[in-house]
Amino acid sequence: MNKEKMLGALYGAAVGDALGAPTELRNTDQILETFGGYVKEYTKSPNDTFSRDYPIGTVTDDFSMSYYLMKEIIKNNGAFDELIAKQAIINWGADEHYFDKFSGPTTRAAIENMKQGLPTDVDPFGLVNYNSMATNGGAMKTIPLAILAAGNLEKALEYTIAMCKPTHYNSNAISAAAAICCAATTALTDGATLEGIIEAALWGAQKGKEFGKKNQHISVGPDIAYKIQEAVKIGASAKDFEDLLKQTADKVGTNFLVQESIPAVFSLLTGVNGDTMQGIYAAVNVGGDTDTMASMLGGILGGLNGLESIPTAYIKKMQEANQLLPLQATIDEFVGLYL
Repeated sequence: MNKEKMLGALYGAAVGDALGAPTELRNTDQILETFGGYVKEYTKSPNDTFSRDYPIGTVTDDFSMSYYLMKEIIKNNGAFDELIAKQAIINWGADEHYFDKFSGPTTRAAIENMKQGLPTDVDPFGLVNYNSMATNGGAMKTIPLAILAAGNLEKALEYTIAMCKPTHYNSNAISAAAAICCAATTALTDGATLEGIIEAALWGAQKGKEFGKKNQHISVGPDIAYKIQEAVKIGASAKDFEDLLKQTADKVGTNFLVQESIPAVFSLLTGVNGDTMQGIYAAVNVGGDTDTMASMLGGILGGLNGLESIPTAYIKKMQEANQLLPLQATIDEFVGLYL
């Protein structure tokens, strides 16, 4: 793990989030119709998307939450645990610019409980399982934790669980988040390969699910590791970029539920053969939860290929659009903790 790979992971996650914000919710055909072709540059968000009325290049909840996570880890001199995770989420919830427009229902409810000192790890209605919480809000903010893990998958799993407990404490959400965090952790190591990244994702998915089940925080749904394995086959069989988008959307799914969006990341990763910007472009245009998939994929592939795989113009424009967040200073300080 070196500085260029760490910066690549963080800026890849930020750029992917900002590029994907305008296309969110649409399918590929609607994206092509609305924008006149594939979206590969920052563009104005339509009025029927969450990022409407915000500057071109704005990040959404995906990377703005990662920003607050990094700030809290910096404050604690590089340490991380569940209490730090909770404080980072609460701090993000106080940012009206990003919270009010982009907060999902699971995170919003959890923040309200945390503010009132109520537990976040029980269902408010006393239901036996946690099926409604199996969304990708835990997975989307694990890229900084991959840096913190420094190549150690056991640590990546531990940090992922701590990150998910306040908002997404169930077997499928933890499984999915661990798949992303472990994949990103491995991508950051020297000599990382796509095969090794996928293997790490499968390990994380399996261990995350086991933890949730063992602790009776169960979400009914398909096995994430199996879904990732099948998604990799689908991505590998794609004939070209257009076919990759179609096969991923039709056969894997691209919704915010973890059994779709997390396997879709690995279908696209495989289909573009690990190319950072092609992966981000694929996630931006595949439809569904485009900003979150592009952020997760950008984080993994940016870590694999380093900062040089992301054109400087994308980073500069994204920073200019998010002046309320001192992204460059925070990213530099965060990365500096681990050099």
